[in-house]
Amino acid sequence: MSKKQLNAAQGIEAACILFQLNSKTVDILRLAENAGMPPLYWSGTARARFCQEWRAFVHATVAAGLMQHAPNSVLAGYLKETGSLLRAAAEPGEAALLADSQAARDAFVDGPFAGYMSLFAQEQQARCPALFSERLTHGSASLDARTQARLAAVMALVISAIWDKLEEYEILAE
Repeated sequence: MSKKQLNAAQGIEAACILFQLNSKTVDILRLAENAGMPPLYWSGTARARFCQEWRAFVHATVAAGLMQHAPNSVLAGYLKETGSLLRAAAEPGEAALLADSQAARDAFVDGPFAGYMSLFAQEQQARCPALFSERLTHGSASLDARTQARLAAVMALVISAIWDKLEEYEILAE
């Protein structure tokens, strides 16, 4: 099977689309409910935090996929879009977490995003669900085993889907 060639700009755009497709608030909240997350994560006070954590995982998944399948310039171009991607994905209730400030973007990149990227860099993506749970609950109480298993399954599917899609392309350098 021949791969479809994308220039650098098209590669960045494809990566942004993959993030957007996996970061819609309504879908994230449905995931939380279907996975058996406590209601505060999908309809309560912690829903914005849940969405932000999910987006950090997805952003890292796309970035890790680009590290495997694209030139560094494309990865850098995608990472430059972080602020725009987060602003576009946020709902009004999430605005406080995703303010337009550089400090908010830095906190996102240096916090949740960096945690997932570290796992991907060590090829330990299977630990993403445990990190997600720990960060979400602030290490105070873990999610029950069934919820953890569902979350792990969905995260594995997202990783596979994003990486499989990126593998279909030959992304060229600028």
